[in-house]
Amino acid sequence: MIITASQCRSARTLLRWSIGRLANSASVRERDIDDFELERCVPKAATVGAIRRALEARGVVFLPDDGVRVRAVPWARRRIKSRSSARLTTAPAA
Repeated sequence: MIITASQCRSARTLLRWSIGRLANSASVRERDIDDFELERCVPKAATVGAIRRALEARGVVFLPDDGVRVRAVPWARRRIKSRSSARLTTAPAA
């Protein structure tokens, strides 16, 4: 499945990634991502595949209706302080 420019932008937003961070993770040029997201040109299939794999490796799930979500990661835990004590809880799914 090929991803759309909209899905790429949304996935980066969900992960709070800059174009530079995605470019580094996908081993592609920042300009290629910028051009893709702004729909200036259609990148090579290999470029889109690298972008997709980098985002999926961080838990992004691409939905068939042009949507995206982040998969809940069971080992991702964070400390939440309550009024009475500190406890570990699983981070909520997006």
